[in-house]
Amino acid sequence: MRRSNDKVRTEGDKTMRNAKRLFVSLALAVQAALVAAEDKPADASGWPAVDKSDWKCKYCAFQTGWSGEFELGAAYVSDDSYKFGEYTGLEKGGYAVANANARYTNPESANRWDLYATNLGFPYRAVDVDGGKQGSYKLRLNYSELPHYISDSARTPFIGSGGDSLTLPGGWVPSGTTSGMTALAGSLQDVDIENTRKRVGVGLTVPWRDWEAGVNVRHETREGTKRIAGAFLTTSAQMVAPVDYTTDDIEAAVSYAGAKSQVKLAYHFSTFRNGNESLTWINPFDPLLNGVAGGEGRLALPPDNQFHQLLASGAYQFTQKTRGTANIAVGRMEQDENFLATTQNGPLLQPLPRSSLQGSVETITADVKLMSLVTDKLRIDAAYKYDDRNNKTPQDTFSWVSTDSAVAMPRTNLPYSFTRNLFKLAADYRLEKRDKVAAGIDYDIYDRTYQEVAKTKESTAWVKYIARAQDGGDVSFKFAHSDRNGSTYDPLASPTLQNPLMRKYNMADRARDALGLRVTQLMGGTVTVGLDFSYAADDYSNSTVGLTSSDDMSIGGDLAVPLAKNTTFHVFANYEEINSEQAGASSLVSPPDWSATNNDVIGTVGIGLKQKALAGKLDFGADYTMSRSRGKTAVTGGPGFPDLTSQLGSFKLYGSYQFTKAMSVAATYWYESYRSQDWQLDGVTPSTIPNVLSLGETSPNYNVNFVSLSLRYRF
Repeated sequence: MRRSNDKVRTEGDKTMRNAKRLFVSLALAVQAALVAAEDKPADASGWPAVDKSDWKCKYCAFQTGWSGEFELGAAYVSDDSYKFGEYTGLEKGGYAVANANARYTNPESANRWDLYATNLGFPYRAVDVDGGKQGSYKLRLNYSELPHYISDSARTPFIGSGGDSLTLPGGWVPSGTTSGMTALAGSLQDVDIENTRKRVGVGLTVPWRDWEAGVNVRHETREGTKRIAGAFLTTSAQMVAPVDYTTDDIEAAVSYAGAKSQVKLAYHFSTFRNGNESLTWINPFDPLLNGVAGGEGRLALPPDNQFHQLLASGAYQFTQKTRGTANIAVGRMEQDENFLATTQNGPLLQPLPRSSLQGSVETITADVKLMSLVTDKLRIDAAYKYDDRNNKTPQDTFSWVSTDSAVAMPRTNLPYSFTRNLFKLAADYRLEKRDKVAAGIDYDIYDRTYQEVAKTKESTAWVKYIARAQDGGDVSFKFAHSDRNGSTYDPLASPTLQNPLMRKYNMADRARDALGLRVTQLMGGTVTVGLDFSYAADDYSNSTVGLTSSDDMSIGGDLAVPLAKNTTFHVFANYEEINSEQAGASSLVSPPDWSATNNDVIGTVGIGLKQKALAGKLDFGADYTMSRSRGKTAVTGGPGFPDLTSQLGSFKLYGSYQFTKAMSVAATYWYESYRSQDWQLDGVTPSTIPNVLSLGETSPNYNVNFVSLSLRYRF
């Protein structure tokens, strides 16, 4: 019976194919007859010529030549604030608005080029060029500048800030305390602390069949200043150090991509150079009154170094449902800058066992992953990661001078090393069409040398549930529990003295519980509501001195509502609270005799509105964001600290009007207000602390208005 049915089905298929052929033949015959009736001339085949002038394919158009958009205009910032311009460099004054993006395509030659120029008239700017000939080569060029404004309220009596040698003004009166420095007030000068990073990169990729070879080169400079501090026994001074860094990176790679396998081999080289090897400064305090042997100090600055790494990675599709990947990287870090002399003060000079560090660290990182779809509902993932850092820097015993002031006990350098093995196994199972449950276990093993804990083991188990509603909403929930246990804690493994009851939190025994919840709901297909909740708690039950517990809780929500056809409204809010407790001891031999509780709270709310009008020619919108934070430290058995607070309010109004298809005008108004209180800065002038000559910085507070008006042209 089944064969008979199959035969009938086959005959039916043949009949349908024959009917289709007959329909096509009849259609062509009718078309030929109509053309002949219109007295159309015949082509070379003898058939009447067909007029194709109205045959258009709206999906067959290809962009040829240049297209894009450029924007020109002006912007103005009302006030100076390094905090406002922290990563933009925007200060009081006018700026040019200059942006452009363009594309050139030539389908016949297979050439394509993209140009992106962003914020060319601002201190933070970038230019990217990307393109080439399809199948032949791909070229990438980029340039960027990124300022980092750190402080505009620092004041110092040192002359030469930004250089590698700091001196004091003529007539300087040294003293045992800052209050006795009678020339201090008249010698203070404002100094801005800032630096700028400039980066140039070029990359070339050449494909050949299933292979691809490429090279990327990047040159980066960072110039400016940063904070630094130096000491003479019990006195210290905050100063401004130079930043003159150069970093060069080169990466060459070749890769293969086949139907089932992919392989990549690469070499990476990086070198860092510092234009200043050290910073010297004159002691502003009276050496004799403080028992210091000399009056000049010297600090080493980041040394020149380099890094080499060979990388190999691959992937293989064993079956349609099973895939494996593997990566391995072997590296070597080297640093061999000559040591500075043990002191600037000749009578205390000590001999060194060798002239340079001869630093060498070998690294190996490797990971293997296997992913398999066992059934249509069950998937299993397994992974292993290996990370080894072998510090081969030679050991020696060094005689050294503490803060250019006194000969200290000899010390032996400790070349820290570690090996990490991480195992992961996870599975997820689809319960229903839209529901899925997942679970996994992780096992993390750390082996260390020259540290207080030689070995730690941490196991983590987690479970996750995801449910998706038919209308597109979803709910996901995850819970994880982990336990970390270490070998015997040995305080003597550290070169610095510490209380034997002390436990460093990154190596201490710890139990951690974490959970997360995410809910997204579509209401009527137009209104979207979201809710996020996360909580994590750490318990250091075996730590007597040190961090004993901590927890972090965050909850947030968002709502998006279309009020009308061309009007959308959104609002969001987030609250986060971080708590920690620690126990301390007032001496190296006493049990804990004080405790501290830290509480940090951060709250953020935002609201926004977008509107289209005048038949879509006018777009405008407004956004308002408010964020507040408070840090509170309560101490039992010791002095307390004032609260740390900050408050940020930001309002933006923006819009654009389309005059023609090619031309539009855009405008932006942005007001931002920031208030902060920091007891470490507020009220602390250069002479407030008797034995510390500070920079006298203040907490940032500002009100800034930003306006811009620009013309956009599309071509």
